[in-house]
Amino acid sequence: MTTVLVTAPPVVRSARRRLVQIAISVAVVSMPLLRPSGPGNTGLVDLALVGAMVTCTVWASTRSVRARLPYALPVGLTMTAGALAVVINSGHPGVVERGAIALAQDLFVFGWAAAVATVGSDHRLLDTFCRAWAYSATAWAAVMIIGEVAGIAWLSGISARDGIRASLTLGDPNLAASYFVCGLLVMRATRRPRRTGLRWAACALVVTAVVLTLSNGGILAVLAATVLGWLIALARRRGPMVAVAAAAALALGVVATLSTVDIRGRVNRVEESSPLIRDSLGRERESSGSRSTVAHETVQLWLETETILGIGPASTEATLRANQAPYVKEAHDDYLAALLERGVLGGIALTLLIATVAVRSRRICAAEGVGAQYRAVVPRPELLAAAAVAVGLSAVVYEVLHFRHVWALLGLIAALGLSGRGR
Repeated sequence: MTTVLVTAPPVVRSARRRLVQIAISVAVVSMPLLRPSGPGNTGLVDLALVGAMVTCTVWASTRSVRARLPYALPVGLTMTAGALAVVINSGHPGVVERGAIALAQDLFVFGWAAAVATVGSDHRLLDTFCRAWAYSATAWAAVMIIGEVAGIAWLSGISARDGIRASLTLGDPNLAASYFVCGLLVMRATRRPRRTGLRWAACALVVTAVVLTLSNGGILAVLAATVLGWLIALARRRGPMVAVAAAAALALGVVATLSTVDIRGRVNRVEESSPLIRDSLGRERESSGSRSTVAHETVQLWLETETILGIGPASTEATLRANQAPYVKEAHDDYLAALLERGVLGGIALTLLIATVAVRSRRICAAEGVGAQYRAVVPRPELLAAAAVAVGLSAVVYEVLHFRHVWALLGLIAALGLSGRGR
């Protein structure tokens, strides 16, 4: 008996590849489209993401490509912790509704990261994904700058609530800053555009967009990620001891500057006459004070909670209001939120997620950690690891684990890490 293998004609395979390229590009370009928003903080971007996930699933099944589910264990544990917290606190008003939305968001962003990682099994499709992200971040930065210069509030995202802080269509300046920071590091990691002059011009546009958000956390994330990426590259070229020495010298320089220069006094002298300074550096004292208050109240709430399994996902603000806390807000901290809302199990899940990302990031920073074909797509993968560190730092001041672009970054890191592991 003769076995006949039936394969799709080259024309059909090419058409399927183009369809995946279109779907993934549309999804990446649409990531900032969060306003106008729908129920459960949905946006137009989610339609594009669903289309990309479905298209990627069909493509993988027809090509017999194994579906990649990175971070499945920590995300599954996170959802389990959230579900247990909802069941235990189901008698409290709104816990079930908020919990259901949060768990759906967990599953959705995990599916998006899995789609990116699965598409990343083909280096040509991953190249399409990276190019779409780098060029669209530049284009969105230009759009926001045009809106700012032309005074078009709906285009720049400026509202009375946030003063002169721009947010494009993301609805929140800190979220916008995080999006542009990740886009900047993807651009630098992939060296897109390829021509150096055009790439530096594009980087300048994106950095300007970060500055226009007046997000102190975003600006610090750019600086921290840039320095970290340089240190990682230095360690690979000159050895770890040289990198450690350079890091120590930088740390000493920062400490000396902070101890000898009256930065607060200088900021106070200029913030009254400059709205830009007042709404950026001038907010630092107020922001740090309010976040310290929220953190203190969150810790107190956790100590007073009767169960170690959490109060329920997205329930911090409602619980503080019910307890008549003096300062009612969401946790604004992924670490505290995981422990308070999803309990000890949620804290373990977040720790496991961090460890998984750290292992993958360490792998892609190694000289042989990324396959040769993928190295051509992402010549400087260490900058993606630096982006992951920047996201981890940002998680201290606002909750980032439901940001679509953060999970796109995690999916990209997983795709690169698995390329090297396969070799």
